[in-house]
Amino acid sequence: MNKKFLLLIILPLFLGMSCAGLPRFALPLQKVKIIEYPPLDWSINGQRLKDLGCAGNLSQSCPELFALGCTEITTPSFYLGGLQPPYPIVECIHANGTPADPTYFRQTAGLDSRYRSFVVLQEGEARLLIKKQQFQQLFAPVESAEEAISYAMAMTSLSARNDLDPNADLDYLVEMIQETHVEQVSDGYIVYLFDTDRQMGCGKHSFYAVTVHVKPEGEVQEITRHEIYRSYACFDFEALSLDSE
Repeated sequence: MNKKFLLLIILPLFLGMSCAGLPRFALPLQKVKIIEYPPLDWSINGQRLKDLGCAGNLSQSCPELFALGCTEITTPSFYLGGLQPPYPIVECIHANGTPADPTYFRQTAGLDSRYRSFVVLQEGEARLLIKKQQFQQLFAPVESAEEAISYAMAMTSLSARNDLDPNADLDYLVEMIQETHVEQVSDGYIVYLFDTDRQMGCGKHSFYAVTVHVKPEGEVQEITRHEIYRSYACFDFEALSLDSE
């Protein structure tokens, strides 16, 4: 047999076997295209709180929050600056045993065993809020793209992402990812958000791109969910979310 011809047959086979035996990190990573969108100004919710005089030592400047059973006050982990009416919202943490009114407080999953609730400062009154129905009655209808993002995040506990990096050390599983934005449709808004596998502990976690449909009357429905990358991460507790009932 012609030696040149034989070499042409053997060489590709050898290269294929060699590449198959390489460890995962030695192979080219999945290239991903990030469709970027500008983020909203999430700081406005905190500014609204300051505009009411709630700044510095909150136990002194806003004692009505602590009268509800709060021992700590923090801003929610999801961003609510786009909601209308523009009522300030904070997270009330009760760390001293069972809260006075357990109806409006609950414990999140994970290591953090303190009780939590949301407080809406509405027309001079501090109101505990934990139910989706109450939230819908207060903030629907949804009439803008900015409001749709905040409303969808509150009702689902999904996250906004406008910081994705195509060169990050992640195991990308798709060719394209769209950052958080809103598309207006005939019956409301489609909001592009993100989620994790919500497993506690450290290890390789899955991350998802999720679209939700927000109707003007305040109904929210998940439309699509796709795994977009995997990465090592540690999760020890979940953020507070609204109760379904």
